[in-house]
Amino acid sequence: MTVGAGGRKNTQRLIKAYELARAGEDLKLVIVSRNTPQFKFLRGVVVIDDISREDLPALYSGAEALVYPSLYEGFGLPILEAFACGVPVVTSDLSSTSETASSAGVLVDPYSVESISEGIKTALRGKIGLGRKGLKRVGEFSWEKTAASTLEVYKEAEK
Repeated sequence: MTVGAGGRKNTQRLIKAYELARAGEDLKLVIVSRNTPQFKFLRGVVVIDDISREDLPALYSGAEALVYPSLYEGFGLPILEAFACGVPVVTSDLSSTSETASSAGVLVDPYSVESISEGIKTALRGKIGLGRKGLKRVGEFSWEKTAASTLEVYKEAEK
């Protein structure tokens, strides 16, 4: 599992949810961030301080799920990156992340440790089906579509 850190990334609740979800399971939580020294010595938690963009696909592909219970995001690009690797996504049911993931992801209440934990379990049980949904969902996004939509907004604003 991977996630960024920081307050809006909801790392404290994620770790508590991970501890609940891993009971009886052989799971590790991988946190990718430059600002998480306080989590380096927690049992089962691996912190990667820095990773290149080129190495991200390998990290995603080796994950059981991307758990991204962010409290606020502008878009949520890691969701699409995980989908592109066939990895199930657990993310917040608010902000733009729910729109990005849509029904291809497991949507959770980011303020509830229990909801995040149940989301993790759901993703692990439905890994293959969710992976397929994610691959289909990521196909709905492209830079070309984004540019065309943005151009349409500008044209409409000119009228």
